[in-house]
Amino acid sequence: MSRRVAVVTGANRGIGLAVVRNLCKKFNGDVILTSRMTPKGKDALRVLQKEGLNPVFHELDITQSESIWMLRKYIEDHYGGIDILINNAAVSFDKGEKVPIFRKAQLCFEIDFFGTLNVNKLFLPLLRPHARVVIMTNGYIGLHSALNGDAKSRFNVDSLRLYDLEVLANEYLKAVKYGTYQKFGWPESPSQCAKILLVEMASILSKTLENDQRRNLLVNACCPGWTRSDGSREYVNDDGNSVGDVALQDPDTAAADVVWLATLPPGTATICGNLVRHRNTIKTATCT
Repeated sequence: MSRRVAVVTGANRGIGLAVVRNLCKKFNGDVILTSRMTPKGKDALRVLQKEGLNPVFHELDITQSESIWMLRKYIEDHYGGIDILINNAAVSFDKGEKVPIFRKAQLCFEIDFFGTLNVNKLFLPLLRPHARVVIMTNGYIGLHSALNGDAKSRFNVDSLRLYDLEVLANEYLKAVKYGTYQKFGWPESPSQCAKILLVEMASILSKTLENDQRRNLLVNACCPGWTRSDGSREYVNDDGNSVGDVALQDPDTAAADVVWLATLPPGTATICGNLVRHRNTIKTATCT
């Protein structure tokens, strides 16, 4: 039997690095730490090696199809399949950073949405029975209840397909370019809009895999909670220790919940297509 393997995207720092650390201690198999920039990825690898852990490094830029294909080939050649896929790669911004809204929207959707979508399109065929897929998002801002008007009416999860999400993403980018996004009911924040689509992506992928011959494939979206990491910098209070009235947790605490979701035992059927935070479901999708 081929050795089991877990893949974590965007894993050279923050929650991604903490997830790799936790998996190395708890997962019976190899853990692949990926990073867009090889030097930073190898630095992270050395940090974990000094802790007595032994992850595998592979470069991955989720915005480049060739890079995704190269990792897929590596996994096929060395493992034959995937047991855990944690989609953590994302763009982040400093609080108050002056980025034109269209440029910010381009970055959020190129990396967070389209990058994650393309990784899953290529890697889902490699999933083994009982594989687990986690899509990292933000459950505080990533619910489609934040939408209004035309945008909200388009989010009928029972009929949405991945193609429909791509159409919505491109329509949103066009609306931002021409300054009409609020007219169609989209929120102010491009990051928020991308996170909303990621939550729906998990629901759609879960439904797509419901009747797959490979048994018990689970896809869930995960909100790690407000964490002391790059992903929270844009929202953190001036004290640097909280967002709103919620204290920031450390990345290792957040990672424990992510790994719990990524290692749900075989036979689990009730947690699928959901948005989960702190091991509690905050948005449910019906699974069979």
